[in-house]
Amino acid sequence: MLSKARIKYLNALRLLKYRQEEGLFIAEGVKLINEALKSSFDVLEIFATREWIEAGYIPAGRYLVDVNEISEDELGKITALSTPNQVLAVIRQPQSQPAPPAAGEWVIALDQIRDPGNLGTMIRTADWFGIDRIVASKGSVELWNPKVVQASMGSVFRMPFHTVNLTDYLAENRKTVPVFGTLLEGEMLGSGPLGKQGIVIIGNESHGISAEVMPFITSRITIPAARQGRGDTAESLNASIAMSILCYEIRRQNPSGKA
Repeated sequence: MLSKARIKYLNALRLLKYRQEEGLFIAEGVKLINEALKSSFDVLEIFATREWIEAGYIPAGRYLVDVNEISEDELGKITALSTPNQVLAVIRQPQSQPAPPAAGEWVIALDQIRDPGNLGTMIRTADWFGIDRIVASKGSVELWNPKVVQASMGSVFRMPFHTVNLTDYLAENRKTVPVFGTLLEGEMLGSGPLGKQGIVIIGNESHGISAEVMPFITSRITIPAARQGRGDTAESLNASIAMSILCYEIRRQNPSGKA
């Protein structure tokens, strides 16, 4: 049975302050926890219904995990989901690593992405299309935000992700790889080769690419609207949708997945 103190502690991990203090984060749901257990992440505790426990999801080669059987009512007291989904886990945040040089890679660079759902979707998209890594400016939403983890659908456990000083990162890499900026005015996506490597900047959902990042762009690309010039189309694409289209084109031109 979960104590009030334990319930309070688990709910506190939904707040950035406590995640940073404890170095932990929460993941929920059968798919997410199964992905976590298949990964190298340190899963410390699992709180699950008897249904999940009896299904035998923990891999045979997994180190010992502290599994706590709880009722559906108890799960409802610690979940952030509208419909509790059998299992919740407390996971250790891996130690952050500096981003390596971008040479030979395709990198998505996120400039002040603030919406956790967008970030989680972007991580999932990058994973699907075989992007090598994601770097995000320090002003972007925190990676271990529960909504980011949930929206990634498990890709957060696979996709290399680095929080960086974005202008410093671009300054260090633009001499060796092209830096693509997604702008309303630029070369039409698909009209020419992108090459075998590069950094693609995705700007903030409301303001686009920031002024301090703009000078580092070496190639401007645009995703044309179908009704271009008619004045009756959407002002812009959602940041995660734009990234999906760009990732598709990168992989279409580089089907092997590597430079």
